[in-house]
Amino acid sequence: MKPIKPGTPGASLPHLTPVALAMALMQGMAMAQPAQNTTSADVPDATSLFETGGQQGIGPRPFTSFFERLSTPVDKILIKVAGNNLSADGVTGTDVNLQLLDGKGMPLAVDVDVTIEVDGGARILLPGRKTSESGADRGDIDRIQPGIQYTVKNGALAFKLIAPYKPDPVTLKVSVKGVVEKVIVRYVPDLREMLAVGLVEGRLRSDKFDPRVIVPVRENDGFDNELRGFTKDFNGGRTNLGARAAMYLKGKVKGDYLLTLAYDSDKDTRKILFQDVDPNAFYPVYGDSSVRGVDAQSSGKLYVRIDNKLSYLLYGDFTTIDANPARSLSQYSRSLSGLRAHYEEGRITGNAFLAQQTSRQVIDEFPARGVSGPYSVSNPNGVTGSEKVEIVVRDRNQTSLILKTTALTRNADYEFEPFSGQILFKSPVPSYDDQLNPVSIRVTYEVDQGGEKFLVYGGDARLKLSDVLSVGVSMAKDRNPAAPYEITGANLHLKLSQHTEVIAEVAHTNSVVNTNASGYNANTSSNFINRSGEMTGSAARVEVRHSDEDMRLRGYAVRATDGFNNTAGGITGGRSEYGASGAYKVNRRLTLNGEYIHSEDDIADTRRDASSVGADLKLSDRLTVGGGVRRVSQNAASLTSLTGNTCSSGTGGGSSGYNNGYGINQQGNQQIDPATGQPVVCSPTTLSATTTAPVGLDRTSLYGRATYRLTDTVMLSGELQREFGTDSTTLYRLGADWQVAEKTRLYSRLEHSRSWGGAYGLGVGAASDSFAMGIDTQYMQDGSLFSEYRLLDGDSGKTVQAALGLRNGWRLAEGLRMLTSVERVTGPTGNASAAGVGLEYTASELWKGSGRMEWRQDANNTNWLLTLGLARKLDSDWTMLARDYANLVQPRTAAGSNKRQNRFQVGFAYRPVDNNKFDALGLYERKVDNDLSAGTDSRTDIISLRTNYHPSRPWWLSGRYAYKQVNELLLGTVNDSYRAQLFGARVTYDITNRWSIGALFSVLQGQGGARQYAYGLEAGYVLMDNLLVTVGYNWRGFSDKDLTASDYTNRGWVLGVRYKFDEDLFRKNDPTVNKTLNPTAAPAQP
Repeated sequence: MKPIKPGTPGASLPHLTPVALAMALMQGMAMAQPAQNTTSADVPDATSLFETGGQQGIGPRPFTSFFERLSTPVDKILIKVAGNNLSADGVTGTDVNLQLLDGKGMPLAVDVDVTIEVDGGARILLPGRKTSESGADRGDIDRIQPGIQYTVKNGALAFKLIAPYKPDPVTLKVSVKGVVEKVIVRYVPDLREMLAVGLVEGRLRSDKFDPRVIVPVRENDGFDNELRGFTKDFNGGRTNLGARAAMYLKGKVKGDYLLTLAYDSDKDTRKILFQDVDPNAFYPVYGDSSVRGVDAQSSGKLYVRIDNKLSYLLYGDFTTIDANPARSLSQYSRSLSGLRAHYEEGRITGNAFLAQQTSRQVIDEFPARGVSGPYSVSNPNGVTGSEKVEIVVRDRNQTSLILKTTALTRNADYEFEPFSGQILFKSPVPSYDDQLNPVSIRVTYEVDQGGEKFLVYGGDARLKLSDVLSVGVSMAKDRNPAAPYEITGANLHLKLSQHTEVIAEVAHTNSVVNTNASGYNANTSSNFINRSGEMTGSAARVEVRHSDEDMRLRGYAVRATDGFNNTAGGITGGRSEYGASGAYKVNRRLTLNGEYIHSEDDIADTRRDASSVGADLKLSDRLTVGGGVRRVSQNAASLTSLTGNTCSSGTGGGSSGYNNGYGINQQGNQQIDPATGQPVVCSPTTLSATTTAPVGLDRTSLYGRATYRLTDTVMLSGELQREFGTDSTTLYRLGADWQVAEKTRLYSRLEHSRSWGGAYGLGVGAASDSFAMGIDTQYMQDGSLFSEYRLLDGDSGKTVQAALGLRNGWRLAEGLRMLTSVERVTGPTGNASAAGVGLEYTASELWKGSGRMEWRQDANNTNWLLTLGLARKLDSDWTMLARDYANLVQPRTAAGSNKRQNRFQVGFAYRPVDNNKFDALGLYERKVDNDLSAGTDSRTDIISLRTNYHPSRPWWLSGRYAYKQVNELLLGTVNDSYRAQLFGARVTYDITNRWSIGALFSVLQGQGGARQYAYGLEAGYVLMDNLLVTVGYNWRGFSDKDLTASDYTNRGWVLGVRYKFDEDLFRKNDPTVNKTLNPTAAPAQP
């Protein structure tokens, strides 16, 4: 379907008019804060109340959430999937039956529009449709909104769920306004027939003299790459024998087992975990729409995986995270390479792992800044691919508790900027969420510490004693001599009823902290300051959740002794957290709510208590009012810990707790203390005369609030809160919500609250303001396909999405998505403002584009971020992709100087679709890195071109050209430049089906005319099918007109043997493959 041009009938202008109107409305009207603390367990669509693990997905939501379900005739959704443990072959469809029931349990008689969403790479095929891909033929009645919208008649719908290619659990979700139902469909590996590809090669090389004495061995300096896996030198280094073996095998063995095996003796085994195809490496576009991926991820030379239904045995890269929702305190999360086993059969689930390594884990958590980045971590030497990036939302009233953790995906949700590898997100990360809970970024990664290898091992087991009761145990041990660590745990999950569940858990840790001068076992939490040596501690928790049509309830208790140490456990040593919250719908109009929270830290001697009781009354379909009483109590020590002066976000200066990081922009990387959930305090500050901390805080307040639905899509709300006691004042929250789609809304929030103190904005210090505007969506984040980014035969959607894609936007029209974010925070530690806008277009099959601009300003700096991207299918043969990244830091202090980084890149691909005579890839890149404060200015230009020409069957020609120029300013006064270019060509001629000859030439010309060159001749003969023998003679040398004494030319013979094979090699006893077994058999009929 072609996009409609503006001004033509059916153009999207009517859809954009309310967008512009609401944007103006939200900027000029009073902003409202939806009421809090009314529905503390708002997960009505969850199969289990604890299915997300820990406290994820729990948090205060707008108190109208109970009333959203009243506007739909649907009371219940039933989903039936025909089977489970299905084959993940990517093509097979499974029947799904959907039923919509009314309040009497009968099928709905009226037509209703539903939204169907699915993740994990699965697809939906609607009845009467031939395709499950995105597009007009899929049957989606609203292609603007995410997911599939479809009209259900007579309360029933039958469709097919198309299997993914990967054997992962798939979530199928169906929703009608506030009524949601979802099921988890398990997929197992597809028992496909055997596929095998591989090669074995050897090479004997004899030179005039040892080339290593003259110049380091270089790859590709002759006809073939140097073989590094197996090598042996003779004759004083002048003769070299090398060999290589590489293969990939996947297929069914012994009936019901799936074997995946990969091996490469020449593989680069540098520390890279979960190696994948990097869309930013090499050329930006290849003119090929095939999907590329890595099936056997291993940082070693060998990968083996054996699957049997839901169980598997793996040798390769893995993570140790356990999906058991009852595990939190004993959770052990590492990215390792080694042996892992998973067993799942009947009522038993078990895991075990063993790795031998030299790496340690580093966890950085720092506040989000309202922009996409860039954000740096504390150690730039992390193991590539080991990172786990999460967005963490903490409870604003109890910041040591995490409400929600969202794991992000590399290249889809974030990438690494091209200069120093800092993290750059695909959308702004707000400082606060829509309920003004603080948002932070947590990055967990591995760092190679070197030295002798040590073992890391562990396991867990879970037994389902009955349909309602499960128990589990776990242990993990890290035998790192610099940071030994051990953790054990036990857990219980009990379903008291369909709506009520209980989990309980205990954990015990043994660790050594703060004893190593290199920082290998450093613990920066405030609860471990001035403590070192061996630490032993335990923790326990119990949690109850209840959720039905009338009541949402959550109660919890967590306690950890002083020596407990688990960064993935959600609590630090010496802390106690207790609380309960919930809401009860008395009738269709009245809702009661209440909350109690208690936090205590034995080490810091802090204590906080908060409670709230209230009611909300729906006076009409548009107006709801509420009110209640709140109380906060804190001791003086807890106030002192909050009135410290957090580290400056512009200098770093070695202050304790500040992540200096690296790169152009280090702002905002102050570490979060997991003990408090607050930024690490660098040094205390003296409060002003009007904000002197009292002996303790004991405040009571009354509040009143209201929401008014201005239209069917725009809701205004506000709250007033009056403190009673010393220095009493009036606090308020204002905001607005605009529902731009069924499950997507724009929100804005303005809050006026105390600078320091406890829950509900009550506390001490001058009042401060916080303002935020952003987008909130309830659509499944990974429920869309890459097909919307796919160019027509030009490039895969995954590659284009990595280069151009923006996340978390709201759709203005089909294929048109917008990003918006605004926030401002004022307070005694300084003011900070951030704003951003982005636009993405993907509707056309011929071109895709995106752009965004973000701005942030605080007391130290003004930051600008700009990204642009364009992918274009020029015609049937030509494809182009261009992108630009710019980052500008403008200090607001007299001593500072601007810092600027800019990378512009454009690439093209020529791939004819009707012949393969000629193809080409090209790239131009310009990088500017300017920092006048450091006296550096670097400008780099790069050109790269590769071509292949096949004029006729026997002729094969290829060429390459590369150019690089660098102009630098060093130390503010020294100018330097460098220029180099590379020419290369190769030609091969097939004399017969068995004989071939070839020649090559390459030269690298550097600064001042210095040249490195290589040329040679080669002849090849096919001894038998797939067995090639080659002999060649190479000339390699170096010349420099200024260094004539260093000129040399090295000559030598190269003898090579190469054998390639496939799965037929293992089927010699099959007459259909080995014809000699039955030479008289009649030929197969076509």
